[in-house]
Amino acid sequence: MNGTARSLAFVDGGQQLMSSGGDGQVYHWDLRTRRCIHRAVDEGCITGSALCASPNSNLFAAGSSSGIVNIYKRDDFLGGKRKPLKAVENLTTKVDFMKFNHDAQMLAICSTMKKNSLKLVHVPSCTVFSNWPAPKSSLQYPRCLDFSPGGGFMAFGNAAGKVLLYKLHHYQKA
Repeated sequence: MNGTARSLAFVDGGQQLMSSGGDGQVYHWDLRTRRCIHRAVDEGCITGSALCASPNSNLFAAGSSSGIVNIYKRDDFLGGKRKPLKAVENLTTKVDFMKFNHDAQMLAICSTMKKNSLKLVHVPSCTVFSNWPAPKSSLQYPRCLDFSPGGGFMAFGNAAGKVLLYKLHHYQKA
């Protein structure tokens, strides 16, 4: 990479690796040949801060130090179309962590720099859930998060040392 590496994500069953960082570009690496097979600028990004891929590797999300998260179709990005499906602008500080759920219907994004800065994105419609978190909830400063394998639960840890568990009623399997 030409800049500092700040985030990594395996794709294609571990045969490829994506990286992003200080130069605002997303790199695709072929791990079999150990070569960069594609490199492109993440639209509007000066410094990349987070990267994650959907479980089936069809989508990826790139977060920046300005709080913007771009969601891309991976094949389009590799094919030269560098416009994101959606630019999510709901965080105002550096994006620290992102995670797709098991079927890529939901993307969780968070920043550790501001209280309650955890958002859920409905990926098919590219909209942020406006009713979550609830206005009176106190999530504190989120640090990490994950979804259960069946998608029925989401857990996240915060700087206060607590782990909060939420049931996602849309998914019947826990």
